[in-house]
Amino acid sequence: MYEVIVVCDGVTDGTNQQVRALCQKHSQLRLVELPQGGPAAARNAGARIAQGKYLAFTDDDCLASREWLGKLIEPFEDSECIGVEGQTTTNPAERTPLTHQMESTGSLLVMPTCNAAYRRDAFEHLGGFEEGFPFPHNEDVDFAWRLRSLGKVSYAPEALIIHPPRPESFAKKALWVRYLESEFLLFARNPSAYRKHRSPSPWVTIYWRVFVIYQLHYCRTALGYLINRHRPDYSAITIALMFARWWNLIRFFPRYLRAARKVNSKESAASQTGLDKKITHRMAD
Repeated sequence: MYEVIVVCDGVTDGTNQQVRALCQKHSQLRLVELPQGGPAAARNAGARIAQGKYLAFTDDDCLASREWLGKLIEPFEDSECIGVEGQTTTNPAERTPLTHQMESTGSLLVMPTCNAAYRRDAFEHLGGFEEGFPFPHNEDVDFAWRLRSLGKVSYAPEALIIHPPRPESFAKKALWVRYLESEFLLFARNPSAYRKHRSPSPWVTIYWRVFVIYQLHYCRTALGYLINRHRPDYSAITIALMFARWWNLIRFFPRYLRAARKVNSKESAASQTGLDKKITHRMAD
């Protein structure tokens, strides 16, 4: 048995009304409506009303195979398993410089929540997804790293999700780099894991991995569009995006600096609060 929980997070296109009507026909379908709060808050809201032993997540722009849920839950037959990542693929022929898509083939370091499941008790022990991330970026990585420190995580390649390329505007693709503000909170919450799996610091991630390495990858992608797909328009858009992101990475430096200071001040306050509690406890003793 299973239940389906649909969380409408700030929906304005009438999807909530359609789901509400379906709930009248299907007893295992439930609807949660929220003001826009982001993916972490939406997932946590759905998890709070779920009644099952396992929590499986996917997104509204994904297509699940018929065997998806069964194959995703299968690894939990191992009592030590507390989390599972399925295989996420896309349609390569439909990719363009102005689409968003996801692919994941079992690194277990990100566990994108378009295709992941967790044992409920482990999810609750970790407090769910951190809702303090300012953008829909890195909250799933943060949870994956914390989950791996708690117990065994498995990969289920037959639990297949297709994430079709989704059209996006040039402006949105160019402004993606603003999401990198989330790197500072991810680092503050998981410093050792961040250094091990990503880079020595968020600044290295932003201004070496993204500014240099990723943009050079864009150059190769532009050549691929030109040589392999004979699409000079795609090649030109890719190069334009590369320069637009370079510009945004430069002009967003003050925003990144504020994000770093904000996170550092919060961490310092939290550390001081913990120290104060220890001192008070000792004095009471």
